[in-house]
Amino acid sequence: MPSTYYPKKSYFSPNRIQLTGKEILKECAEDRQRALEAFEYFREMVDLDPADDKAKTEMVKCLDISLHANERKVKLLDSMIRLAMHQDKLPKSATESVENISFDDIKMGKQ
Repeated sequence: MPSTYYPKKSYFSPNRIQLTGKEILKECAEDRQRALEAFEYFREMVDLDPADDKAKTEMVKCLDISLHANERKVKLLDSMIRLAMHQDKLPKSATESVENISFDDIKMGKQ
């Protein structure tokens, strides 16, 4: 029977957040690249048969996926910058126990 994994350090430690963010950025780049490759495939189909509406629809979907992957990357970077700015404002003792801070405290500007 499998046992539950309990990490030795906090789930939301700065290093763990940065590693997760890095993985997400890499996945977004892969998603965007694959969507652009699919777009090229469907564009070749449209070049061969300009009346192929299904291929044109798929081209639009591929561009949409590519755009959303890029938007997710920008949103993640924005969140990471905000987190870093917030951590810089906190005193050293508070950054070590960041899991004790609630979202309400952050909104109110409390430490």
